[in-house]
Amino acid sequence: MQAYFNKPHIKFYGIFLWVIFSGFGTNYSAFAQEEIKKRLQEKIKKHKENNNFQRDTTYINLLYALGMQYAQYNLDSLLIISNESIKLSKAMYYPKGEAQGYLIEGLYYSNTGKQDLAISYFQKSVSIASASSEINLLLESKIKLAAEYKYKEDYANALKYYLEAIEIAKAYDSDKYLSKCYLNISSIYRVQKEYEQTILFLSKSLKINQSNNDDVQFAKNLNNLTACYIEMGNLDKATVAVDNAISIFEKVKLDSWLSYAYELKGSIHTNKGQFYQALEWLNKSEKIHDKIDKGRYKIPLALNLSKTYFGLKDYDKAEAYALKALEISEKLNVLEERDVTLELLYKIEKINGTPEKALAYLEDLKAISDTINKNNNIKELRILKSNLEFEQKKEQYISESQQKHVLQRSYIYFSILIILAFAIIIFILKKNNKTQNALNQKLLENTEALKKNEIHLNEANNTKSRLFSIIAHDLKGPIDSFKSLLDLFNKSELSKTEFMHFMPQIGENIDSIAFTLNNLLTWGQSQMDGLSTKPDVIPLKTLVDESLRLLSKQAEVKSISTINNIDKNVIAWSDRDQIDVVIRNLISNALKFTREHGIITISAVEKALFWEVQIQDNGVGMSEDALSKIFTENETASSYGTRNEKGTGLGLRVCKEMVENNGGTIWVESNLNYGSSFYFTVSKSKTL
Repeated sequence: MQAYFNKPHIKFYGIFLWVIFSGFGTNYSAFAQEEIKKRLQEKIKKHKENNNFQRDTTYINLLYALGMQYAQYNLDSLLIISNESIKLSKAMYYPKGEAQGYLIEGLYYSNTGKQDLAISYFQKSVSIASASSEINLLLESKIKLAAEYKYKEDYANALKYYLEAIEIAKAYDSDKYLSKCYLNISSIYRVQKEYEQTILFLSKSLKINQSNNDDVQFAKNLNNLTACYIEMGNLDKATVAVDNAISIFEKVKLDSWLSYAYELKGSIHTNKGQFYQALEWLNKSEKIHDKIDKGRYKIPLALNLSKTYFGLKDYDKAEAYALKALEISEKLNVLEERDVTLELLYKIEKINGTPEKALAYLEDLKAISDTINKNNNIKELRILKSNLEFEQKKEQYISESQQKHVLQRSYIYFSILIILAFAIIIFILKKNNKTQNALNQKLLENTEALKKNEIHLNEANNTKSRLFSIIAHDLKGPIDSFKSLLDLFNKSELSKTEFMHFMPQIGENIDSIAFTLNNLLTWGQSQMDGLSTKPDVIPLKTLVDESLRLLSKQAEVKSISTINNIDKNVIAWSDRDQIDVVIRNLISNALKFTREHGIITISAVEKALFWEVQIQDNGVGMSEDALSKIFTENETASSYGTRNEKGTGLGLRVCKEMVENNGGTIWVESNLNYGSSFYFTVSKSKTL
């Protein structure tokens, strides 16, 4: 393994885990921090004096604010606050408070190294904040969730949630969260060593900070820009950036980020071999770190101090800090930089003349190297996977990079000619494509019109075939019979007495023909030209009475009782002629399938917006198979009635079209041998 000092660099874990620190920090010193916590605690205490404080949303919001203050200085308190927030919020159904509680608990598990648990709680917070449209809380939760995936080196998922947060931040003009997203996405590119993209996203964030005069966030971005320049080996630019950041952080006394800036400053000196200067800055960082309860961030600082003391040949202190880094990494189960720590301890023990300890560290280094190599392989695969996703998204979030090709003068004219040639070719191709697209569009329009005409012609042919079939079978027969009787009578082959004997049958045939013609005309018009519906105020009782009077002869022949239970106050808003056709067909249908001495009842039930009309008989009923086909569009066959009455098979289809044309529905309930009940709905009169 190559030693740390062979080339200037700082590993990803040791620096860029600080990227999300902004979500946990505040803009005040430790003293100011205590003042804020004290004020919040006083407010909470005051609220708790109210007997109803457990149902007070202000109390829950104060708990959240206090939890965010504890996020880096007192992790144990986070769990207590989150549990109370979640419990009280659930009891009073306060989704925002519940989401805040899950967010605080996620921070606790994140800072204690339990990443899977942190992810599960951040996901809960995202889900509830999204459902309750709490935009700021949703953005905060998504960014925390993305950061946790980044800690796990699951960069594809990290990018997914950052991009989702960007879309939301843009939609709601939230520059604060947009800047955070750009800052964090830059770290994903950085781990893949795509430094141009890293700097591009940092620049986007810096631009937002400048336009909003947000000096603190500007300085945070400078810290991360410094870390990028250190990895690139550009220590001069790194120095300029970190010096600007330090001046801002010292002014606002933002301890967490100031500590990081001091560590970066020390790293620059370490990479330059200026160990005394490095130690000065690292000690400043350590002093602040003692007040911060964040173990994972103490690992790179301790390792930096160990390397600095190693450079100063103070091997006792170098060993002490290396052991401290090793202890924390083992406690939090962090593998990053453990190999560097073990290698450094091996070198120290070797210099100290303790070969047994040196050998032990070397064996530990060998044992862990396989694990780290395996993890690195997995990381590389994840990086490759996320690279594919990045390429698909780049055009949405970054502008096209400026071309940096420097051409020699001898190629300039040649290049211009090539460009002109391509321009001409592209112009011709575009012109041809435009013409081709216009022709294709015209062809598509013509094809669509032909398809519509074909459908219309097929429907017209089908309608014509049905009409001819019905006319041939249901009208031609009765008319031919009637004509034959007249011919016999005219030829004196049939006496007047005999002719009069056939008159009742002739009357029934004529009624059947008239009824069939009426249905045919109504249905044919609806199929070919469409119906013109003219709704009006209609009394349903009057329509039913008229139909019963017209069909009274059919009822008398079979001694069927007809009962109209519809009240005169039942007023509908529909087309009178169309609903009249429906009522007459349904009553005629009931008469047809009701045995002698049967009963037909017509009634209406009032609903909120419509009348539900029922025509019930105690006739022969229908089987399940017949019920499934009764309103089928392609079925035109009819059944014979109890006295062999024959219909067209169109009556119920006409009813269905008329009812639906008036905005209603029609259905039937029937039991074989027990009768049928037809229902349809009509709108209530608007004048009532």
